[in-house]
Amino acid sequence: MVLRMISRRLAGVGGKRSLTTLGIRREDPKRIWERRVPLTPAAVEGLIANGKDVKVEIESCKRRCFPDTLYQRVGATVVPTLSKDVDVVLGIKEPPVDQVQALVNSEDKKRTWMIFSHTHKGQRYNTGLLSSFLDETQGQTLIDHELLTAPTPKGELKRVAAFGWYAGAVGAGEALSMTGLALLKRGVATPLLHLPRPYTFSSLEEYKAALRAIGDKIRSGSTTPDEPIVIGLTGAGNVSQGARAMLEALGAEWVTPEDLPGLKRSNQLYACMVPPSAYFSRGDGVEYSREDYYAAPDSYISSFSTKVAPYLTGLINGAGWKTGFPRIISNEDMERLIAESGGVPKLAAIQDVTCDMNGNLEMVDRATTIDTPYFEGPAGILINTIDILPTELAKDASEHFSKCLLPYVKHMSDPASTDKATQESLERATIVKEGRLTADHQWLQPRVDELRAASSKSAVTSSSRPRKQRVLLLGSGLVAGPAVEVFAGRPDVHLVIASNNLAEAENLVRSRSNVQAISLDVSDQSALSEAVSNSDVVVSLLPAPMHVGVAEHCIQHKKHLVTASYISPEMKGLHERAEQNNVVLLGECGLDPGIDSMAAMRILDRVQREGKTVTSFVSWCGGLPEPAASNVPLGYKFSWSPRAVLTAAQNDARFKLDGNLREISGENLLKEHFPKVDLWKGLALEGLANRDSIPYAEKYGLGPVDGLRDLYRGTLRYQGFSKLLDAFRSLGLISTSELSSKPQSWQEVLTASIGAASGEKVGRQDIVPFLRGRGIDAEVVEEAQEALGWLGLTRNAGPLPPLPNLRSPTPIDYFAALLANKLAYLPHERDSALLHHSFKLAPSVQGGKEQEVTASLLCYGTEEGSAMSITVGKTLAFAALRVLDGHVKARGVKGPYEREVWEGVLDNLEEVGVRVEEKWS
Repeated sequence: MVLRMISRRLAGVGGKRSLTTLGIRREDPKRIWERRVPLTPAAVEGLIANGKDVKVEIESCKRRCFPDTLYQRVGATVVPTLSKDVDVVLGIKEPPVDQVQALVNSEDKKRTWMIFSHTHKGQRYNTGLLSSFLDETQGQTLIDHELLTAPTPKGELKRVAAFGWYAGAVGAGEALSMTGLALLKRGVATPLLHLPRPYTFSSLEEYKAALRAIGDKIRSGSTTPDEPIVIGLTGAGNVSQGARAMLEALGAEWVTPEDLPGLKRSNQLYACMVPPSAYFSRGDGVEYSREDYYAAPDSYISSFSTKVAPYLTGLINGAGWKTGFPRIISNEDMERLIAESGGVPKLAAIQDVTCDMNGNLEMVDRATTIDTPYFEGPAGILINTIDILPTELAKDASEHFSKCLLPYVKHMSDPASTDKATQESLERATIVKEGRLTADHQWLQPRVDELRAASSKSAVTSSSRPRKQRVLLLGSGLVAGPAVEVFAGRPDVHLVIASNNLAEAENLVRSRSNVQAISLDVSDQSALSEAVSNSDVVVSLLPAPMHVGVAEHCIQHKKHLVTASYISPEMKGLHERAEQNNVVLLGECGLDPGIDSMAAMRILDRVQREGKTVTSFVSWCGGLPEPAASNVPLGYKFSWSPRAVLTAAQNDARFKLDGNLREISGENLLKEHFPKVDLWKGLALEGLANRDSIPYAEKYGLGPVDGLRDLYRGTLRYQGFSKLLDAFRSLGLISTSELSSKPQSWQEVLTASIGAASGEKVGRQDIVPFLRGRGIDAEVVEEAQEALGWLGLTRNAGPLPPLPNLRSPTPIDYFAALLANKLAYLPHERDSALLHHSFKLAPSVQGGKEQEVTASLLCYGTEEGSAMSITVGKTLAFAALRVLDGHVKARGVKGPYEREVWEGVLDNLEEVGVRVEEKWS
């Protein structure tokens, strides 16, 4: 029995318990809203007090609902990273695979992990996580909170540690706020519009008080809609109970499904529990029977769309769904409901607490977040599918969960103090026991085997190969950290970080035994050649023009190279030599280029298999500060090379839109930008054409350019960026031409740049008339004048960085250095990576409707790194590992356009939370 083994593991000589260290992990930094804890400080205090030998480590985290200091006060040790001494790792959500591997590989120590792993149903996206626990030599045990159960008086097993009640409570709150907004969009203002969302309250009681106040306003009749507001609620478990409690706090009047057609009072909010018997019946007309329904679900049909939905304003779904069971509302049902309502049904808002994609509510086809809580479904119905609802009331939810979980944690530290039922519950919840799947979960093994065969992600001990494979990482700059995390998570890989900044490189090592840092000046060809020769795969984070020189050494020593940069003509010229030397030079494995192409190829692979034809392809990509950090000149901050950003704004562009081929010179690119690009609600974006889009017809296999209506790739910026940067361009600040002499101050950089660009001698006081004379709008001139002062180019503006000592003094290099300093991210600020593809496919039948397919990514920076460093660094590392593991068979100069590259890399990215969401209309 697994718990007996755990008990023995914690037993010392003479039958006394040895020191037990419990570690509470920091939740994945990418889950910025995850503020819950598995144990509260009070629970930790009791655990330490009741077991004198128990130690508790808490990974430091500033966003938890209970701060680090409270845990310190009760005797826990706050640590930056859990130590190798930890026996039991406790958390809420599943950890990233590389974090699990880093701790598993830190020492030959058997540990127990207790988390919501989301693996026991065979979830594909977490098979990699499950695989990381399956190695008998490492002996890890995985216990899933979701499987902790206790028998009911009827002999059924019921979950004992869950957040369902709080999911329902918060879901009801989200539904009510969203209903207020949905009605406003239809021209009706109600008191619900003034109900704040649950996360704005510090406690459940505060939120219930707000609900009572809104309920009073509704009943006062001061502002009422023309018809009653009716909220329907499905499900009978904890979720629906939590939702019901909030509706009762609001003062909703409860009605039955039979009452719905006759409801009239507009100054009352009605709520209706809708049981399955109200809408499910057998196809032969026999009424609903629970036993019969579960025995033969395919015999049942739903009448929800005709009997219930026409009378609801909002719907809260708390009823789960499984394949083979009828849906509450299918897409066909929804189309019929909309048609019979004349195009605008009464139903305005749907809260699907279950988050079952295309499940009970088939039109629910994507997840939403607390940041972006809803999307518009059919007929403009607002739909919310947030999957971490309880964290909006994190403190109350954590206190509840901690109370449920504490007996099981106590059992691990002192098995003799608890009963047999607790032990049996833990055994039922065990998915992996000391590196092997337990009997009830053996069926998951083929999925793990399939993943390992496809991606070679199995844990490999050092003795299984003659030596560790060696990766040489050239550079230690902005995107290196996340790449190092990926490589360090592979015990069969030895990573060498080579940098001219040894201190920076050593900071990335962080005591990892399979990572080392060396000092290397890449201009020293002899030293570079030696470093390349000692590696198996080279990953270059150097500036793009330096890749060719590195590639020459790779060809000479028959080593593979992976970069994130565009494949230049000079690099293409190395194709035949690379092929002859059995070497792949794999480029464009970052974000843009990189993830954009991989996401496109995944869609196009399906398009080809289904025999469809692309008629339009429009793609946008960009890296931006989060809106709260964008109140600076250009609305931009740098998590990437400033010079590269300034250079990209001057590239020639070619594309096709509305059937017309267009070319824009680099000189006019900023002027001819797209002033409004609507992709994500709340983001005021504009766009710039990104280089030459036309070759992508061939690269992506889109077919002849003549057959495409649109072929366009663009770069996203916040509105106002292009006009302001164009003003800077007019001042010569982004010129690549060398200045005749080196400026002695930042103010001289400006005047020297203007002089070099225009041939005129212009002082700082003459900036306004100079810009106006170049046709710059008066509003932009004023903005440029203010920005130049803010940057310190026309007036003293606080401390400025020293002037860089440039061998070739060019305005763009001075300006890039200044912007890197003045437009740097502050410690609390985040960046974002944005990607959006839109494909149009020709109708499959004559007269049919054109199909639209989209792929979308919105990724924010985390404690782990910036969004740009994560999306570029991890993509690059995953691509390099595919080369290292022999999955990439191609040779020569290649991009990520083949399945052997994009499929595995996108799967790996999903495992670490970088997921490109597809939607097929």
